[in-house]
Amino acid sequence: MPVPKKQSFLSRNLVAVVMIPSLIGIHYGWKVLQDNRKLVTVEEQIDLPPITLAKYVWKRLTTNEAEK
Repeated sequence: MPVPKKQSFLSRNLVAVVMIPSLIGIHYGWKVLQDNRKLVTVEEQIDLPPITLAKYVWKRLTTNEAEK
């Protein structure tokens, strides 16, 4: 009776192996573009999307319903 082959790390985690470096590259590219003053002025500059999301969520969680 043949023994089933054990899957390699790469075949089991292919999505993570591809997506994690992609996300890092996208965020690095965002930061480089935001730091280029020929493209984005200081007034127009915004934070990285995860930071913007975290600030929004924190504001929503910490504001009281009566304050709205």
